[in-house]
Amino acid sequence: MNLESQGWWKDNRGIIFTLIFFLIFGILEIRLFSMQVLNRPDFLKKAATNRIRAEIIEPTRGKIFDRNSKLLVENRPSYTLCASPWTIIEQPQTIDSLALVLNMETDAIRKRLGARGWHTFYPTPFQRDLPFDKLAYLEATQLNYPGISFRFEMKRSYPYPETVHLLGYVGERSEKEVRKEKGRFGFVGRKGIELVYEDWLGGEAGVKYQQVDVSGRIIGESLESSSINATPGWDIYLNIDAELQRYAYELMNNRVGSVVAIDPRNGEVLVLLSLPDYDPSVFAGVLPQDVWDALQNDPGHPLLNRAVQGTYPPGSTFKMAVLAAALEEGIADEYTKITCGGGMQLGRRWFGCWNKGGHGAVGIYKAIQQSCDVFFYNMGLSLGADRMAEYCRMFGFGVRTGIDMDSESPGISPSTSYLDKKYGKGQWTRGQLANIAIGQGDVLVTPVQLAVYTAAVSTGKIVQPKLVNRMVNPVSNEVSRFTNPVRDINISSKNLNILREGMRMVVNQPHGTAYWLYNPDLTICGKTGTAQNPQGEDHGLFVGYAPFEKPLIAVAVVVEHGEHGSTAAAPVACRLMKRYVEDLFPGPKPAKIVHRVVEAIDSTETDTSIVE
Repeated sequence: MNLESQGWWKDNRGIIFTLIFFLIFGILEIRLFSMQVLNRPDFLKKAATNRIRAEIIEPTRGKIFDRNSKLLVENRPSYTLCASPWTIIEQPQTIDSLALVLNMETDAIRKRLGARGWHTFYPTPFQRDLPFDKLAYLEATQLNYPGISFRFEMKRSYPYPETVHLLGYVGERSEKEVRKEKGRFGFVGRKGIELVYEDWLGGEAGVKYQQVDVSGRIIGESLESSSINATPGWDIYLNIDAELQRYAYELMNNRVGSVVAIDPRNGEVLVLLSLPDYDPSVFAGVLPQDVWDALQNDPGHPLLNRAVQGTYPPGSTFKMAVLAAALEEGIADEYTKITCGGGMQLGRRWFGCWNKGGHGAVGIYKAIQQSCDVFFYNMGLSLGADRMAEYCRMFGFGVRTGIDMDSESPGISPSTSYLDKKYGKGQWTRGQLANIAIGQGDVLVTPVQLAVYTAAVSTGKIVQPKLVNRMVNPVSNEVSRFTNPVRDINISSKNLNILREGMRMVVNQPHGTAYWLYNPDLTICGKTGTAQNPQGEDHGLFVGYAPFEKPLIAVAVVVEHGEHGSTAAAPVACRLMKRYVEDLFPGPKPAKIVHRVVEAIDSTETDTSIVE
């Protein structure tokens, strides 16, 4: 620095320091003005937030009833143990003591308490449905466990365990869901009706404002902010008949499979059963990892809702759809006769009929009554893949039914494009067409699709199955009702009557594959089926409706590894229909009508010791 510049600095440094002082003072004044005047509302709000804390009030979930107002899902009182994470982290020995009392791992307690972070005094639940003896002990010794508290909650209870797959279950909210719902720790629907109708059942949470001290501890309810009461969830009334559902459960006798029954007039679901089942109450608290692993690894797959997710080859229950296609396309009529000698040769492969002795001359009625495979091999080969697929979709196969249930499978209705994609263009054979025509091979259906299809044969209308009938607001008594879409099926009345008569003959005339279940008091129509199973014994299937004159119920039964539909599935379906029509149907009982024999059947044509 030269002498001239040093002189300037000495002459002006007082002014420079004065300017710097006023600049700094001015900045501080502006900052104080901003904090005290401009940002005052925001700081007041933050101060109130530090002094007043919002606590979520969980609503009571709606109850679920059957069609006759029987309670299927209720709420029962329980206690939840909570703890203040900030207090607990300051007293780590409390976690060790609680672990001994609750028989829990210390890491599990830390994980649950730290779900929203450790720097909060807000009570965080970590043990639900606290056993009474532990509740009494902890309440008596609460001073030894600083930071813990107890919350009264409602726990879901399922008095009809056979309804578990249709009702589903609830589970705790995940950490992500807790953050999204701003602190709601309550239960949420995870499967079935509990999931599908969560927005109605779950209600709306309320808020209670608590006053806290300078350390963040709750000292009482705030008088400055009004609490908002929780709004309870709506009650739901199903179309399910709980007594009929339980009867179906008893008839299945712990066998693996599914039973679906609907009202063919409107699609109301009367029974939706899947076996094996599980205990839904295990999801209503903290789910132990070993319990979840056991459910996931169970070879019986109890978590699978077979009624809407299980897919099976339909076997011979599929044959009415194929016959409808052949009749509508002019490939078969009342004069069609095909000779069955026990099978037919296709290329180098012999395609046998289930009756190795053969059925002789087979017409359209006898084809259904005695379930002749050779007849339907010929129909399938004449129709081709695309025409079979077209009529199958018309009956509801290959598409979701629209039932109000989660994770419904569409099944498979194989067309030419599907077969080309799976096997390569032109790489599939006529033998695969023959297999499809008898409900084997690539075609897959769900039990609920079979019930809709059977209802369509009985009435000529496709219905959308519906589990929920109405919902009721428990506070205002407002009612929200549902109507089910119904549409005509594009099959002539004449051809539908042929299908119905063939199904009537299955149960009501000698040599029908389910004639041994003939009931003189109720005209049941049905179709037996056996589905090949590469993993073991064949599955037994049966579809049917009753009464023939004015259908009131349509049923589909699948018994896994049941081998024969006639002996495994048909008794379940027939007894279920009889129970409903004669005992549980709310209207007048139908009159019995004597029917004529459509085809004369020589009693020597069939070996009735063989069942299909």
